[in-house]
Amino acid sequence: MLTPEEIKALREYTGMTQVQMAQLFRVRPAIVAAWETGELVPDEEQMEKLERLRASKAKKITFKFN
Repeated sequence: MLTPEEIKALREYTGMTQVQMAQLFRVRPAIVAAWETGELVPDEEQMEKLERLRASKAKKITFKFN
């Protein structure tokens, strides 16, 4: 389980903004901000995705939106 600090560090490491991470996880940017402050905790599915993202060691995420 990632801490709020680890979630923020992961987002920054991958070069994502809160808006981009929110789009990736299909949540509002305010939710990502709340994860990073510890106000909210990602649900089990979201935490699994965060763990997979961390395990991938991706340095930069590239997005293509229609």
